[in-house]
Amino acid sequence: MSLPRTVHERNSHRAMNAFWWWTWASLVFLYAVMYTMAFGELVRGNEALGGGTAARVFGMVQLALLSASALAAVLTSLQFRNGWPDEGPAAWRVAGTVGLAPLLLALSSWATPEAGLAPLLPLWLAVSHIACLVARPARWRLFWAGTALVAAIAVVFRILHPDAPWMTGDDSGGGAGPVVVLVYGALIPPIVLGSVWWWDAIVRLQRGRAAERELAVARERLRIAADLHDIQGHHLQVIALQAELAERLVERDPAGALEQIGKVRLAAAEAMGETRAVVSGLRRVGFATELENAADVLRAAGIDCRVQGWGRELAGTPREALGWVIREASTNILRHAQATRAELRLEEGPQAVTLTVRNDGVAPATAPGGEAPAGVGPSGLLGLRDRIEQAGGRFEAGLRDGEFVVRATVPVTPVPGPEATVAAGAPSEPARGVQA
Repeated sequence: MSLPRTVHERNSHRAMNAFWWWTWASLVFLYAVMYTMAFGELVRGNEALGGGTAARVFGMVQLALLSASALAAVLTSLQFRNGWPDEGPAAWRVAGTVGLAPLLLALSSWATPEAGLAPLLPLWLAVSHIACLVARPARWRLFWAGTALVAAIAVVFRILHPDAPWMTGDDSGGGAGPVVVLVYGALIPPIVLGSVWWWDAIVRLQRGRAAERELAVARERLRIAADLHDIQGHHLQVIALQAELAERLVERDPAGALEQIGKVRLAAAEAMGETRAVVSGLRRVGFATELENAADVLRAAGIDCRVQGWGRELAGTPREALGWVIREASTNILRHAQATRAELRLEEGPQAVTLTVRNDGVAPATAPGGEAPAGVGPSGLLGLRDRIEQAGGRFEAGLRDGEFVVRATVPVTPVPGPEATVAAGAPSEPARGVQA
């Protein structure tokens, strides 16, 4: 299993661990109650046999079988952490390992009428236990076969000991009594099967969430691969043709050859520029796509993400500048925030466009007033501030009413000047220690 990479994944991993140990401890507690009850009834039944050597040996054998049953049940219950198996080990091997000792203990009940049917509890528990360890269709075949076996042993007990005090409901000897044993026996299948079924559902949901995250990453990789294929394939074909033409002209028309070589250089430069644009996520990716991709990734990480307010596709400076904001803010939420909710809101006006990204995570380090730390270099959130201000806009980031809010406002008309537009280059790294 791969290590969790984000704060949310680490929290989810810890929650899964806590839930598993709670489930396992609950099952072990149930097993302890059942085996303690069976132990008490066995001691009571052996006392009724007398104090002879044979009775003592028989009692020791029963207690050994009871201990072996408990040990096998507790150890194999750790396998429940994998959930119900779709494909599992051989059903009969599992049944023999877990069920042999309880079966022999249940058969020994015929010789101890004072113990009643309490020695059947370990076998009945083993039936439900085995059903959680084997795959379909053997799971339910074994469960119903085990149910029939327990019922058959109980019927034989009734035939052999029709006048046993336990069968007549006489529990004056201080034992558990038939009603108590039957009630506890009725609770075993729903508790064992239900607990493991619930844990299996949680495991499958967690696997689905991990697969969703991987799928989101794979979709982005495929998009970049397709863009690179288009760019490189087109430009390399042009470069190859122009180089071949220059080679033919180099002797009879040197000027024409030089012209073609110049075109090769320009085509290579254009290919390099477009490749950088693809890597930085700017080529042929609209703002609506950026917003949808960010929301998909946040949701795949288990964050309840809402997107509000975007209508038409943005263009020019707002598209590029706010594209940087959405990428940087969503990355910081994943890397630095312990968020459960996030909101991406776009507000379009006649003069400016405002993007607000808020989440309920906690900022690990903030300066007075809830702003980003003053000591952070020109990257991350402060790098975004520089980009937005160069585009003539306003940028804010900090705590607001218990939430971390990033808000960027960019004018619709670009501000004139060499630094008016957002610089296109390698994406900045998120500021260390600052979350969005």
